[in-house]
Amino acid sequence: MTKEEKIEKAVSAAVEAQIRDDICARSAMYGLKQVFDFIPEELVTASLSLAGGCGAGSGSCGAYCAGLLAVGMKYNSTMEEEKTEPELIERGCEKFVEFRDRFLAAMGTIMCPELHEKVFGRRYVFTDPVQHEEFGNLPGHAEKCAEVVAAAVRVTCEMLLEDE
Repeated sequence: MTKEEKIEKAVSAAVEAQIRDDICARSAMYGLKQVFDFIPEELVTASLSLAGGCGAGSGSCGAYCAGLLAVGMKYNSTMEEEKTEPELIERGCEKFVEFRDRFLAAMGTIMCPELHEKVFGRRYVFTDPVQHEEFGNLPGHAEKCAEVVAAAVRVTCEMLLEDE
């Protein structure tokens, strides 16, 4: 499979999951798992907690956070490795900053409410039950969020596939 085919496979799986389940972080991680064997199923399961701006807290975009975790799975060293080679921490930090900058270039922000404003024309704060419900009732919101999920997965795949 070519790099572009891998990217399209991951994006397609993530978008389908997002439209079906409306869980941005898990959908992104699920799509990435379809291409990258180093992502364990447990990470797909755990990534549910990142949805809605991390724990429905309207913070950093869940799909962005899922991408960060995938980057960390590939490039971060273990704490044991860092005991003997402390410079390995820097490699992981450089990679997550690179990912952040790539996502920012693609989307303009990493913050969930700011992405809402870009995609829906206004911010929604999920810690406010009324706004959370309003967001959930927006026509086509899962499909519009799928656009953000697709961008996050594409950026993640492009970065992770560069070494191949």
